[in-house]
Amino acid sequence: MTRSARAEARARDRARAELKRRERIVLVALAGLAVLAGGTMLLAMGCRGGGSIAMPSLSPSTIAAAAVAQYDANKDGALDAKELEQCPGLLEAFNRGLDANKDGRVTANEIDERLRIYQEEGMMTTCVVNVLLDGNPLAGATVTLTPEKFQGASHKPATATTGPDGFAPLAAEGLQSGFVLYGFYRIEVSKKGGGGKETIPARYNAQTTLGKELAPARAQDRRGQTDDTLTLRLTSK
Repeated sequence: MTRSARAEARARDRARAELKRRERIVLVALAGLAVLAGGTMLLAMGCRGGGSIAMPSLSPSTIAAAAVAQYDANKDGALDAKELEQCPGLLEAFNRGLDANKDGRVTANEIDERLRIYQEEGMMTTCVVNVLLDGNPLAGATVTLTPEKFQGASHKPATATTGPDGFAPLAAEGLQSGFVLYGFYRIEVSKKGGGGKETIPARYNAQTTLGKELAPARAQDRRGQTDDTLTLRLTSK
């Protein structure tokens, strides 16, 4: 293992350890109270700031139908590879098993089934982001995960600003730092230089092609592997 690889591994281990620490804090808090009322789960948060948060009340069938309606350009009732290019989060999910019957298309039923797994697994996960530019850690970068609109207003953007090692925990509005809701997201990476000029190519921000599905391992048939580190390998050219 090279020196840079060892440094990256150490940084990743530190980030994961911090993430697990925060996860334990929240899990202890959640053990205090979890009430299902009117389709909305109210979770008592014992972390700094106190209070409670409202977990989204998903209607899988409604969201799945909205996703297909938004991107089904040829109106055939399913999303093909070309149509999925317009939705990076769904495209990433397509490449990780969303197309359950392997027919090269994504249907509302397949999205519906995925969302039901989200619900069964608690709707929330932990995630840190790791940004590399030309193979080197990128410090001071702002990473934003914007949920696809078809998921509704309850899904909020998650953001992080990377440290010297290129790592940072994602934080979604209303959730403990390091936590984010399962779902389909567009990713933007930005770092401003002198005079506020963007230093990162537009394909990673204003014209982003980056997408991510944050989902439980069993939804993506990852055989128990964790998905708690989102590594973004960017190039300047």
